[in-house]
Amino acid sequence: MKTSKYLPFFYFLMILIAVSCSDSEEDEGGFGIRINPEDNYLERDPGDNVSFTVNLSSNRDLTRYRITESIDGKGSKLIRDQSISGRFHSDFYNYPVPDTFGFGDHEIQLIFSAIDSRGEEMRRAKNIRVRVTDRLLTEFAGNTMYSSASSQFDAFNLLTGTPIYSSDTLAHVRDLSKADSLGTLSRAWTSPVPEIKYVRFNNFDYGNATEQMVRTAYTTGVKNDTLRNLQNDDIILTQINDRYVAVKLVIIDDQSGTVNDRYFFNIKR
Repeated sequence: MKTSKYLPFFYFLMILIAVSCSDSEEDEGGFGIRINPEDNYLERDPGDNVSFTVNLSSNRDLTRYRITESIDGKGSKLIRDQSISGRFHSDFYNYPVPDTFGFGDHEIQLIFSAIDSRGEEMRRAKNIRVRVTDRLLTEFAGNTMYSSASSQFDAFNLLTGTPIYSSDTLAHVRDLSKADSLGTLSRAWTSPVPEIKYVRFNNFDYGNATEQMVRTAYTTGVKNDTLRNLQNDDIILTQINDRYVAVKLVIIDDQSGTVNDRYFFNIKR
């Protein structure tokens, strides 16, 4: 008998709790982001494709869907940005893992986000770990650097493949010819950057060069800040920051005068 006396009070309390929960969900937007694969940390190799199935849901209308990419914590890039509508949205996104990573461990973070009509945002992260034990280097052929006694580009950025002047702080290699009456090409290279050294290694397997091969040969080789008496087919190895680069001289063209004195070379990086 006493229990029935309090039943109305319990019913009233349950209604209050239900209304409170409903209001709380509405205030938070009631977002849901479900992503397959479900694991938050994935292991992949360079060049792999990762297929994501994304399902978004909300108590309010959705207005925008985005994916941003961050590699090794170095800033972020927007790789998907869509206007959407309704309270549900599905997406199938194929992410290509970059194949340009250097030697070592790397981490990619993808942030999937949805924004509703009130401007509130829900985010979900997926992390892709990439381990590079070795990779074939890509060749960039047909590069030219002129004599420093000429008025043309006498230096080179080996990472961008750009001919520049030796006064440029981004020069990784430059010619050392002097403007004199002989007009002779110096056949000598150095770098305006003090940290950059070179290893001449003509027995190096340039044709099958991998990053680990260049790394090992450069690390164990005799390093010089200047290379002299350069010849056709010389192979030069160097390290620029965390990148390892191989250069093969193709033709050293020492013509009469200095205007057209130049080096033709290929780069693997």
